Amino acid sequence: MKNLLKLAIVLTSVAALAGCGGDDHPTQSGTNPGDTNTAPGNGNTGTTPPADAQRVNLPLTNYVNVFVGTDVATTGGGFSGNTTPGAQVPFGMVNFGPDTASGTPGGYAYTDSTISFFSLTHLNGPGCSGQGGGGGLLPSVSSAQIDPANQGHNIVIGDGSGKFDHANESARPGYYKVMASNGVTSELTATTRTGMARITYPASSKSNALLVVDATVSTDNHTSGSRPGTITLDAANRTVSGTSIVGSFCGGTWNKPVYFYAQFDTPVTSASSSKNGVAILQFDLTASKTNAVLYKVGISSVSVANAKANLIAENSGWDFDAVAANTDTIWENSLNTIQVDVADPQNLAALSASQQTIAKNNLTQFYSAFYRAFSGPTVYSDVNGDYRSMKQASLSENDGSSFPVRATANISKDDTFQGTNGKTVVPAAHYSSYSIWDTYRSLTQLQALLFPGISSDTVQSLVADAKQCGALPHWVDGSDDTKPMEGNHAPSLVAAAYAFGAQNFDTATARNYLIQSQTDPTSSCNNMLSVGRVSTSNDASVIPNWLNSGFIATATPASSPFHTSSVTIEMVTADRSVAAFLSALPTAGTDQTTINSFFQRAGNWKNILNPQTNTLQALNASGQFTTNANAGCNSACPGTLFHEGTEPQYFWDIEHDYTAVIAAIGGNSAAITRLDNLFGIDRSAGFPPASAPPVSALNGGMNSNQFYIGNEPSLVDPWAYNWTGSPQSAQYIIPQIMKQAFLVSPGGLPGNDDLGATSTWYVWATLGLYPVVPSAPGMAISTPQFSGMTVWLGNGKKLRIETDQQAMLNNAPYIKELKLNGQTYNGSWLPLAQIANGGTLSYTLSATPTNWGTAANLTPPSGPNADYTKSVAAPSSASGVTATQ
Repeated sequence: MKNLLKLAIVLTSVAALAGCGGDDHPTQSGTNPGDTNTAPGNGNTGTTPPADAQRVNLPLTNYVNVFVGTDVATTGGGFSGNTTPGAQVPFGMVNFGPDTASGTPGGYAYTDSTISFFSLTHLNGPGCSGQGGGGGLLPSVSSAQIDPANQGHNIVIGDGSGKFDHANESARPGYYKVMASNGVTSELTATTRTGMARITYPASSKSNALLVVDATVSTDNHTSGSRPGTITLDAANRTVSGTSIVGSFCGGTWNKPVYFYAQFDTPVTSASSSKNGVAILQFDLTASKTNAVLYKVGISSVSVANAKANLIAENSGWDFDAVAANTDTIWENSLNTIQVDVADPQNLAALSASQQTIAKNNLTQFYSAFYRAFSGPTVYSDVNGDYRSMKQASLSENDGSSFPVRATANISKDDTFQGTNGKTVVPAAHYSSYSIWDTYRSLTQLQALLFPGISSDTVQSLVADAKQCGALPHWVDGSDDTKPMEGNHAPSLVAAAYAFGAQNFDTATARNYLIQSQTDPTSSCNNMLSVGRVSTSNDASVIPNWLNSGFIATATPASSPFHTSSVTIEMVTADRSVAAFLSALPTAGTDQTTINSFFQRAGNWKNILNPQTNTLQALNASGQFTTNANAGCNSACPGTLFHEGTEPQYFWDIEHDYTAVIAAIGGNSAAITRLDNLFGIDRSAGFPPASAPPVSALNGGMNSNQFYIGNEPSLVDPWAYNWTGSPQSAQYIIPQIMKQAFLVSPGGLPGNDDLGATSTWYVWATLGLYPVVPSAPGMAISTPQFSGMTVWLGNGKKLRIETDQQAMLNNAPYIKELKLNGQTYNGSWLPLAQIANGGTLSYTLSATPTNWGTAANLTPPSGPNADYTKSVAAPSSASGVTATQ
């Protein structure tokens, strides 16, 4: 087995050493047999966690259901989670999985009964189609031929090879298996940059085992020949290589290449290929003991040669089971970053039979959500550090069905920077796949807290992208920037990562780009303005309007696809993020004037709050309110005020200024009433209400005036109660949302997962914490849903969360008492510094509402320039709050 697996994986840096804590980028010894590769980008940098961070892994992959979110939500909202069951390691470049007939953005729809092909790249939970595919693969046992009538463009397969039944399908993290109706069983697994398949043919088809490789299909277009892929077949040496073209994502401008190099372990009896990108391989397995063909493939954004190098470095052997087992170990290590006590088989067995059933469901929900938090960003650089540059030389180039030629970047040149110790820092990898509008609200903070090394590298990747394309991008897909959502989101991601501990990136260069993106009307990543409309064209910037007027005026004509109220909120959030980031840097003293201006603009939400209606509206160029503030909106209704949402859903997105927002609408009582209306809470007969809100009030959809957990602007809303003097209301509604809107089923996600953003909300809610202000170093407190959880922080320390009873099992959602490291803690805001080096949060819970955290002097910090390192806005020695606040 020498050199069996050279799985040099950046991804295992999450927690690669069995028994280690959450420190990332550790050494790989003991994880990858025979791996001695220490080339840049292979994740072999970093340190072993401190001794106090040693742990014993629990068996957690069994609690992951990878099919959750593969169907339209059964709890409302109207959208699918768009997740994929494909095989992937944490943050892996490769997601080797099925593309089913309907062609969903994630590639797979649970309602489909036909697999068009297996391909090598997929995004988890995107809301738009485009990126995905590469190296399409499909087995057959009957007949397959390249259609000569269409000059080799189309592949004709005669046996309905893709038909399947879910009864013959299974998957777990890093592994997918399906038996088609023709009797062929396909098993898939992955490393960071490679995929591996074991295709087992029925005994009756030993002499006619076929394998089709089609480089001309992609996730967004299943028709063979839809794009001009290339194939080079070397039957004698059992290799096939080529180039696939995947589409631009959600209104992006340019397609992108996926280069692949594949090997198969069985001699071919016949082979044919077309110059247009299709190859058919036929095998005679009469003498085979397993009736199986092994197929392994590396990919690259740069070249076939790099794809081959990736394959050699990460999977040089032919043991499918060993690769799958190693991938499973990687996932166990990653998921054990958060350990729930009841997942220990002994603890689970101690529960009653009925409680075990509920606990297993809750554990599956939690770990399925946590699993999806590792789906992006994804590694984009090869084992030698190469990746395709973001710089587009000709912005007017229209690539049609092809893709533009780009320069090759390398992390050792393009991503390096000078660290605080004066030494050159070379990141372990360059990353892509950033759904920033979504992930800055929940995912970024969790990844920075648990994996600061990886998180720092993901931020540095954005900085490198900006240096290449001219500005921080919006939604990075491969080597392209797209703008599916309005506003400027990268500042909040950068500030959030920094606030939660991911600080090993080029902060000086990041500083310049953050300021530029919010103040320079020409700031643009290739053809995408930092602040402009959702468009592929470089149309007019709204920055002058923002700087001069303090709001984004409604556009002319009224049908312009620009949602002025929601983008104003996004600008307010971005300004606060820039100010917070600059304030935390060593240069803060010299930047104070600039910082003050950003903090001041972070209060501009007041300009669009109509005091007559207490609703957020929009202003025309003359500063007059216009348009119905409650007008619904979706992607097909341009001209309304809120992008993919309504005014009630967006109202609480001014999270950095809740105290002022609450005062502006009439105080705590008015705010509680407004929140109750949002969630469908009826207090007429007391609190808690006699009946829970219906799921229609918790996942109402983008046209509803009630809560919509299926889209990111609503994620923060439940914790707003903490600022109204009613934290018990948050403690009540959060588990209601968890139980009603999230299920363990294909339709169990309330909306698009958006690379883990929605799932991470569930993770935070389970922990009883949430990063309400994206750029602030702290979290709002709610009730932990399990009685014992250990969170292994990125510095090797551990945060222990304990309660006296299981909140979900015992229906005890309310906090009666909280102690931090044995000392009474009464505020409902937890500064990150309080637990940055570990510690213990101990809760006493109650089945009935309590007054914990309700006193006026326990109101959490609030304001653009508030000190979020404090536990309360107005500390008092009489409040019982610890003196460290």
